[in-house]
Amino acid sequence: MKDSLDYDVIVVGAGSAALAAAISARNEGARVLVLEKSPRELRGGNCRFVGGGTQLWHRGVSEIAELVPDLTEEEAGSMIMPENSADAWYNKIMGVTEERADPKLTEILVTESNPTVRWLKDQGLRFEPDADEAIREGTKLRWKPQHVVIRARGGGRGLVDALFDIAGKKGAEILYRTKAVKLLCDSRGRVVGVTAQDKDGFKDVKSKAVILACGGFESNREWRARYLGPGWDLVRPRGTRFNTGDGLRMALEIGAQPAGHWSGCHATAMDYQVSRVPEGEDVGGAGWADDPKRNYYNGAVQVNINGIRFLDEGADFRPFIYAKYGPLLLPQPGAMAWQIFDARVSSLLPVEYRNGSPVIANSIKELAEKLGMPALTKTIDEFNAAVQEEIPLNFAIKDGRGTVGITPTKSNWAQKIDKPPFLAYPVACGIMFTFGGIKISTRAQVLDTEGEAIPGLYATGEIVGGVWYKSWTGGGGIALGEVFGRIAGANAAG
Repeated sequence: MKDSLDYDVIVVGAGSAALAAAISARNEGARVLVLEKSPRELRGGNCRFVGGGTQLWHRGVSEIAELVPDLTEEEAGSMIMPENSADAWYNKIMGVTEERADPKLTEILVTESNPTVRWLKDQGLRFEPDADEAIREGTKLRWKPQHVVIRARGGGRGLVDALFDIAGKKGAEILYRTKAVKLLCDSRGRVVGVTAQDKDGFKDVKSKAVILACGGFESNREWRARYLGPGWDLVRPRGTRFNTGDGLRMALEIGAQPAGHWSGCHATAMDYQVSRVPEGEDVGGAGWADDPKRNYYNGAVQVNINGIRFLDEGADFRPFIYAKYGPLLLPQPGAMAWQIFDARVSSLLPVEYRNGSPVIANSIKELAEKLGMPALTKTIDEFNAAVQEEIPLNFAIKDGRGTVGITPTKSNWAQKIDKPPFLAYPVACGIMFTFGGIKISTRAQVLDTEGEAIPGLYATGEIVGGVWYKSWTGGGGIALGEVFGRIAGANAAG
């Protein structure tokens, strides 16, 4: 690492948000340095642990075909894909966040999502339809309303590998095992670089602007307990172990304004056994097929270890509820639960369930005995009796086929659990990223506690607070990082 004034922009972090910022800054002619805390083989932040899907407004199959130029006419003809208007996605974000999302940032996220995906395509990123989000109907694939329809080729790992390649070819310098530990400011309060640490120690690296894109604090056990609350220090991160809040700490030290839901996070049900893997060891990391998440609520009945249901498994489509259902596991006895399926839906389970080891039985009574859960039989009997079978079942829409006379209700997609074999998957809470962050302007400038821009400091990605509260929309995290990464890079270079 060299002590130099040669950089125009320093990007802290190296996930998709950071790389979008680096590429954008290079396109403006800036000399760019990317500082990555992890070793090269573990690069990519949380992106390498996910499917790589990005949400965007679109007009349906015809527009997606423009983004996937090698999509054949026959393949496009086999897709049933409702359009996702900008207004619909904006309203959905406002709905799942209980109207708390920053309206200006949310509007930028939504309106710029489509142009940003097209920009990434122009940079060389290749996309494909996200078939994991679709339902197969004979020879056709049907996407549910407002679901993610497109992802980077190769999933999350393919996304970051491609962006690293693009950024490198454009001339961005990338240093691994090098972390930023302090923001450097001049006498007027302008950010003029960072103090970085590598194997040789500490060194000041100067620049004209710094972009923070190094995630939240989900892998900092002490911060989880401090901000999320008791018990969260025991929750297993599902993503990178390098997101420990360094960027947040540095920004707050120089007066950045905290923003967003600091006691909230993207937390989901994950495989119980994987949740016991010690922190510091990676889990997953090869995309959805190797992902330990367990988020197929719509076809399930979920019970705690006493055999009691405690949530509405049909409240909404999976992408809009799973991030707020993970935390509901913590108050349950043993902080765990069981997801129970019968043969009607076992074939519909997402690909990640294939890496699990369910308890299997040929009757609910046998399953209750295997789980040591005597109350399960009564719970399932009462659930089955409450299903409104007169309403047609349709997993492609919110069908209103619920339950009556039981609490909690199941609002949609209710069907009896009575066809063997029965499968029970053990689940615990796993955290992906935190919602609390720092406040930015629509130009991705970091704002101070008085609402003024801190000169020379920008931010994008999971470190940004103010958009996600309580929950989020699937694919929205990657979209937010890419949209504001593009904006941050251009403005920092300018």
